[in-house]
Order: sequence, then C-alpha cells, then structure tokens
Amino acid sequence: MVLRAAQPALAKAWRCLVLGACVGFVPRVAAATEVRIGARTIGESYVVVAPGPEPRLLRRTRLVQYLNLGVYELLPPREVDQWRREDEDGQLEIVASMRVRQDFGDFLRDAGLDSGPVLNSIDGRQIDLMYGYLQGRRLGGFFDFRAGRQFETSGLDWYAFDGGWARANTPAHLAVEVFGGLQVNGAHVFGWPTWELDGTSGNEPADRAGSPMMGAAISLSELRWIHARVAYRRTFTPAGINRNILEPTGAPDGSVNEGVIAGVDQELVSATLNMSLAKGVFSPFAAARFNLGTLRLDDLSAGFGVAVSERHAIRAQYLRTIPSFDLDSIFNLFTLQPFEDVRLSYQVQAGGGWTLLGRGSTRIFRNEPTAALGVEPESRLALGWGGALAALWQRKRFSVRTDAFVQGGEGGLRAGGSVDSQVRVLNDRIGIDLRSYFTRYVDDQVPERQGYGLSFQAGADFKLWDGVHLTLLAEELLTPFLVHAFRGLANLSVDWSFRAGRRGS
Repeated sequence: MVLRAAQPALAKAWRCLVLGACVGFVPRVAAATEVRIGARTIGESYVVVAPGPEPRLLRRTRLVQYLNLGVYELLPPREVDQWRREDEDGQLEIVASMRVRQDFGDFLRDAGLDSGPVLNSIDGRQIDLMYGYLQGRRLGGFFDFRAGRQFETSGLDWYAFDGGWARANTPAHLAVEVFGGLQVNGAHVFGWPTWELDGTSGNEPADRAGSPMMGAAISLSELRWIHARVAYRRTFTPAGINRNILEPTGAPDGSVNEGVIAGVDQELVSATLNMSLAKGVFSPFAAARFNLGTLRLDDLSAGFGVAVSERHAIRAQYLRTIPSFDLDSIFNLFTLQPFEDVRLSYQVQAGGGWTLLGRGSTRIFRNEPTAALGVEPESRLALGWGGALAALWQRKRFSVRTDAFVQGGEGGLRAGGSVDSQVRVLNDRIGIDLRSYFTRYVDDQVPERQGYGLSFQAGADFKLWDGVHLTLLAEELLTPFLVHAFRGLANLSVDWSFRAGRRGS
C-alpha cells in the first residue's frame, strides 16, 4: 500500500479559513497568541470475508484525514512587564477538530446491499466535525464557558451537543453548571454517527429530527482530595421544530403524511465521586447513571485503590451495566438483565526495570423469570471467571512486555497471550515495534463457533522532522477461516505551532 504525504486540498482550505477567522479574535494590543495545528493522514488496507453462501475475500482500503486546530492566549497579560497572562486572571482559547474519510476497494462495491452502506455515514457524507468551540477559563476568577460543538462526560454518562456550557465557581468550593443545545446527530451536516442513540436505525425520518438537550450540574471544586459531581440531563424531540419531517403511516400505499410525534429521548441523572485519602494511599471511587425514563439504574461502578508501598499497589472494582436505549425504542419493552463484573488487580514494581501485574475477575449473569410469559430459567445465576498475568521490562530505549490471559465459565473459553517489544535507535528518531499474539476460543452455545487466531505484527515510527512522524504497520493474521489476511497501515502526523500578534504596551 502506498500513501501520499500530500494533505488533501480540502484540509488546507479549511485550515486557512479557520486561521483567518481566529485572527479576528486577537486583540490589537494582545500578547502573542499561540496557534497549534496538527494533521494526521491515515491509510489502511486489509481483506475481509464477504458475507454470503460463497466465501470471498474482499479488499478494504480506507483513507482518513484529521485536522486539529488550537488558538490559545487570546487575552493579553494584565501587567505590562508580563509575557504571559496568569492562569488565575482568566483566558480565552479556540479548539477544533475535523475528520474527512473515504473508503475504496472491493468491499464498498461488492459486499452487498446490507454491508456496503455501513461504511458510509448515515446520510452518505464522510466529513465529521469532531468538536469545535470557543472556551473561556476562570474569567473574572470564577466563570468558565464553552460555545460550539463539544462533548462531555459525567461519571458513566457521555454525550455530544452543539450549544453552550457555563460554570460558576463559588468561594464555598461549590460549582454550578448549566448547559444546553442540540444533540449531535449523524444524519445532519457535519454530524458524528458515533453519538446516535441506541435503539434507532439511523435511516428513518424521525432519526433525522432535531433534538434539543438541556441540563444542570453541581460539583465540588478546587479541592485536591475529593471530586464529586451530580448532573441532570434531558434530551427531547419537539414536534414544533420538526414540522418538515414526515413519517410513514403504515398504509399499504406507503404514504407519508404524519409528522414527528413529540417525546422525550433521554432523561438521566449521573453522579461521580473520586477521593484521595491518607496522602494518596487510599483512593476510593464511584460512578452511577440512573435512567428516569425507565426508573432503573443503568450503570454503576465502584471500587478503590490502595498503595501498599512505593512498589506494591492493589485495585478492586465492581461494575454493573444494562443496555440503555432511546425511550421511544421498542427495545425498552424487552426483558433486560444486568451484567455484573468484579475485578481485582495487583501491581508490583519489582526493580531492575520490571513491572509485574496480576488480574482476576468474576462475571455475574442473573436470569430472572419472566412472569408475563411464564418462563422459568434453568439457573437464576450463571458465573464466568477470568485471570491475566503481565510482565513489563523497560529501559531507556528498549521495552518488552508479555501477557497471558484465560476466561471461562458462562459464554465459553477464551485463552491466549501476546509478546510485544519496542526499540528506539538513531537518537530516538526511529522506533521499531514487533508483536505477536495468539487467541483460542470455544463457544459453549454453538459448537461450530470455535477456532484460533495467530498474528504477527511489525511496525516502525520515523521522526522526519520535529513534530512530523511517519508510522508504518504490517500484520499477518492466520485463522481457520482466513489464510494470509494481510493488513497494512500508514500514518503521517504533522504537529506544529507558531505565535502571532505582539505584546501589549
């Protein structure tokens, strides 16, 4: 596979437009504003098995271009003799990221009606605005804000929207947040399909409707030993702003004369807690997400870390999760059972560059009877188990790591291991990576679903210039179903910055 280093003309044009717009934000008597630009061109080629009665190998070839922009220190220093504005005085900055992607090869053309369209975004576009917003930090010493496309996490809740977010910090170490806007929809211009709600097909008219989102949160702020936050978020689809979207009536003639029915898509309360006690020796944590639409706890995570000594550390965690769907999805009518997982790990800094890690886990599957159907499960509780060992040896320019794992019980058997290493030469200008892994799997429900995978990988990272890297990766995969499944990957990364403007006088 050959990858041209030249950046697409579209990316260059977009960069010039954004830079021109950013200049307008720079005050005439401002200090020098820092502009950072990062670009990545990724090319990937491999083969897959085509679906259908006749097994066929089809080539997949993908090209992805990322362009990241950051404009920092838009506000000048308060004092004449300062080169940079102090953090506590507040600052404005702009950050943005755009992705352009395209698929080539046989798969897009010959994979069939069900598989080919999956490669495109929901509306056929391949241009995504990942994020892009103007941000203010510590303005007036207490106020933060963001305006534009942004993504946010709150405990186990994560989302993206186009709109505004604001936070006010109080002297009582409490911060109050409000946010609102339109939920990011993959069917819209510059949409991002990753954020589509589960339970929506993406190709129905109602899935392209505009969905406002609003919420609020309260959190502890500026305390080193504890962080806590509780947030409320509601996403809904009003009929008033979606009058032009018509849905099928279900009539035999396929008529479409019904508008979008107003409703709530999501209504969630999330919470998170992280603590660092006894000078970091004991670190408990917890996070939860409660679904007000279904009145159930969708996600829960809790655990703790203990630094037994400078070389020994223990971490324990409990996870519980259940699928969450759009509230108007039919999947909410099905009986859903949570999945639970208990994990324990022990890490040792053994000295001499060695780090040893051991992990164990237990999976819990609860099968409750279905009263409406009169179905009684064979067993109300099923267990799975797993364990893993890892060893890492690291020096200044060389490292090697080996892993082994096994997972059994409910679901079948998974076992395998891997060995990978890296060495850097020519004053760290070239990094060489070698890796191999093996996996054996046996399904306990479908006897035919068993086999193995053996992979060999080789890669190299070349530092062409400061901030300019070329990475190449090749992989050969052997399985009972694929012979010589070669995969190639190339990545050109360009990251540079400059300062514009002048110091205030």
